[in-house]
Amino acid sequence: MLDGETALCALEDIEDNNALGMVARVDGKQRNIFIARKGDKVYAYLNWCPHAQVLLDQNPGTFMDGDSGNLRCGMHSAIFRVEDGFCIEGPCEGKSLDALTTDIRDGRVHLVK
Repeated sequence: MLDGETALCALEDIEDNNALGMVARVDGKQRNIFIARKGDKVYAYLNWCPHAQVLLDQNPGTFMDGDSGNLRCGMHSAIFRVEDGFCIEGPCEGKSLDALTTDIRDGRVHLVK
């Protein structure tokens, strides 16, 4: 592991076209985050809706909108693109989730600080 990185999980722990929530140290604080997977790519975000300031997974562990394959806030059904966290539908349309930088090495997902 390089300085300033934290191993979060194995890539295989995240099902393809799904997301996994966890707690990690971000900017010196324990934060709820999640990692979404699309094929061999992952996208990490703070688990915090820009509209209602609540966890996206109101039903714990449920981050994805089954119909569109995008991310969905369980509180007011805002829809976010997986690839950039941009809200494309709902009460926070035009806003984005707070993205985190990750790296995949040796089959493990690392949070890069």
